[in-house]
Amino acid sequence: MRGYFITGTDTDVGKTRVTAAVASALRARGLRVCVVKPVQTGVLADGEGDAARAARLARVPAYEFVRFRAAADPWSAALSAGVEPPSAGELAARIARCCSVPVVEGAGGIAVPLNASESLGDLAASAMLATILVVGLRLGCLSHALLSFDYLRGHSVELAGVVLVDRWPSIPAGGGDYVRDVERTLAPHATILGHMPYDEDEERSVRQLASILESRL
Repeated sequence: MRGYFITGTDTDVGKTRVTAAVASALRARGLRVCVVKPVQTGVLADGEGDAARAARLARVPAYEFVRFRAAADPWSAALSAGVEPPSAGELAARIARCCSVPVVEGAGGIAVPLNASESLGDLAASAMLATILVVGLRLGCLSHALLSFDYLRGHSVELAGVVLVDRWPSIPAGGGDYVRDVERTLAPHATILGHMPYDEDEERSVRQLASILESRL
């Protein structure tokens, strides 16, 4: 198993919880798993980053390669810090040395720029990781998901499947009907790996999704 790249239809859609659940599910199968955040933005030097948070929930090692204070895409954050942005090849090589099965969390969506000529999609392709798309359930997510599928195909990235997340206290009008509409629309394009209902208890939601993913990854 090569590992997984976790991306989203947008920022703040639940990628870190899904990353933790994927890592936990793989660890439960006896695999040597770690969580990797290649580029962390928008967190102070002494703050807990996404990798540390997901790894704590999954009880696996964490690796973070580059951190920028600016809450922006990796390219803009690097420019703001006055340093060269990282390259996909450089980060992919570091991911390969972390552990047997890395679970890598991106930043925002798959088309987010890594530098002037590469995106996070190029990183997923360079690292040869299957991608899991986290779809935050809100109006507009269908277009974002379908566009993400096209982008992944265009960058020769394998799509492992989709996780639907009720990231916010209430999903759009229709409730369960809306979730079914999303599943019906996306199912011809990708495997629906699971659905994470809204839950303020982060650890409980990760455990529940991990139990579903154990037999699906």
